[in-house]
Amino acid sequence: MKVTLEAYIPRAAELTARIAWASISALPAPKLCPSREEVKKMFVLARKMKLSSILDFPYYIVTFEDVSRVFTHQWVRYRIAAHVQQSMRYVKVDVTLQPRHPWFVIPPRIVRAGLDAVLEYVKTQLRAAENYLYLLERGVAPEDARFVLPHSVKTHLSSAMDAEELLHVIEQRTCTDAQWEIRTAAYALLACLYAVSPEIFSHAGPYCVWEGVCRGRGKWACREEVEKLLSEVKKAGDKLREALASEKEWGYVEIDLTDILGFRAPAELEEEVSEALGLREPLNLSFEVRAAVRKLPGWDAEKLLFETASIKA
Repeated sequence: MKVTLEAYIPRAAELTARIAWASISALPAPKLCPSREEVKKMFVLARKMKLSSILDFPYYIVTFEDVSRVFTHQWVRYRIAAHVQQSMRYVKVDVTLQPRHPWFVIPPRIVRAGLDAVLEYVKTQLRAAENYLYLLERGVAPEDARFVLPHSVKTHLSSAMDAEELLHVIEQRTCTDAQWEIRTAAYALLACLYAVSPEIFSHAGPYCVWEGVCRGRGKWACREEVEKLLSEVKKAGDKLREALASEKEWGYVEIDLTDILGFRAPAELEEEVSEALGLREPLNLSFEVRAAVRKLPGWDAEKLLFETASIKA
């Protein structure tokens, strides 16, 4: 899985805070210059008082790669957004098995279940691939041949959402009750958002952390685990921000989150599976997670880093 923050409004927090404070000022937004503390205060108020009109202003565009259709079926349920997904009607899916980069997602729980479970799962995917190619070779259109492909097939999509909706998504999907793939995506996305808008997403997290209400089935048993994970994810966001600050050219900075959010499969198991399937190299059974942020013109790194330090204080 790779989560990339493609576009956002540089210095969105300051801009939004000016607009928000203008609602109770005699001066319009362009003539206001709120202090760092006033910027921080505005977003605390916006969250506590649920001032949706304020949080509707900051906008973000994110792309997800190497995710399953299981994930996307859940993700596109968020309707206060715009979604564009790879079309399996017009795109012929490449179902050639590349052992290090398989065309399907392998759930970590299946890998943990051992050799027999992995082999059965992988063989099921390969049989689906054979059926897909069989239909295509006989002139069946991709839009019909795709019916035999499993939900595990990898895809990509891009979404545009405002801060209000993203905070809602994070509240729901960082809860341990959320399905594992969309939960992973939510935490990786949070690292990206915190990197560019720490004032807005400094308190983002599941309901138990932000509202003090457990809406899951854990009955508070998982809160300590979640708080630890949130801390690690925000540290990753800090690293992304530092990388953006040191990057001189406009482009992408990336961080590997696999050790925090993903899963690394035992090398011995990968070799066993490969041998059983007759592959020339080990089949990658890990679930790797990467987060990337695109540095955009107008991103005032030095000032943003200073503001982050004041927020932490």
